[in-house]
Amino acid sequence: MEKHGEGKPKQPIMFDGMALPPFPPLVKDAEKRFEEIRDLECRKDDVLLVIYPKSGTHWVWEIVCMLLKKKAEYMKECKEFFFLEAIPDMSVVHNLASPRPLNTHVPYRWLPKQHIENGGKIVHVLRNPKDVAVSMFHHFNNTMAFGEPTDFKTFYERVFMGPVQPFGGWFSYEKEFEQAEAKDTHSAIFTLYYESLKKHPVEETKRLAKFLNVDVSDEVITEIVDKCSFRKLKQANDTMKEFLEFPNTKVKSKETMSKLYRKGEIGDWKNHFTVALNEHFDAVFKEEMKDSKIQVQYE
Repeated sequence: MEKHGEGKPKQPIMFDGMALPPFPPLVKDAEKRFEEIRDLECRKDDVLLVIYPKSGTHWVWEIVCMLLKKKAEYMKECKEFFFLEAIPDMSVVHNLASPRPLNTHVPYRWLPKQHIENGGKIVHVLRNPKDVAVSMFHHFNNTMAFGEPTDFKTFYERVFMGPVQPFGGWFSYEKEFEQAEAKDTHSAIFTLYYESLKKHPVEETKRLAKFLNVDVSDEVITEIVDKCSFRKLKQANDTMKEFLEFPNTKVKSKETMSKLYRKGEIGDWKNHFTVALNEHFDAVFKEEMKDSKIQVQYE
């Protein structure tokens, strides 16, 4: 059996102006899977995590799951069981018990219509795009999901800032979400900043609990924050992923999961961006986000 990062390099799937990781359902028929996500039959108590790749999805998903259970206990299922782009069959979602903490990287325009119309809860995480680029660089090199491993400068120019970017690119993704949030009067959207959650985990987790209408004690919040620290999540991931399977399938989770936890630091971009790359990014950011109110935390 091949391990992640071994074997032949893969190629991204191109669909709707996006470069997508070669998850089996997307390789088979990306348009069909995206339509299945958009047309998903939702429940009133579903919680949908909508987060650009490498922005803290696994971390926040564990926090949300613990809050919904009101216990500082890891899920028996891994996040991939609830990952709408990658699950082997969408029927898996229908068989999950409520409340379902579903997660996706798809842009706002492809989110389940019923969830939005029903005023369903959406948790969005926004992370410094420079750190996103670095995290994505290491992840893609490890999995070879976008071809042969490369150096950061090449990845930055050809992939992260390339002509067809992952999930349409950070700028497009976040601007679309911001615009939808401003116009959409139905859905309940809660935006977390990755950096704020790192710096003030107790306060931010309390805010998230309030949004989810979860009444838990300060003691439980503190336990959840501790269990969801980067070190403990990494330990739990490395231990549990060897034994888990997708429900009702023969797919082992270790066949679909890669090394998801690398550093989880704020400001690691300083170790990768050259002065020239940083100046280029800042110029692009200034132009792309000139009409946006998004405040990125670089430190």
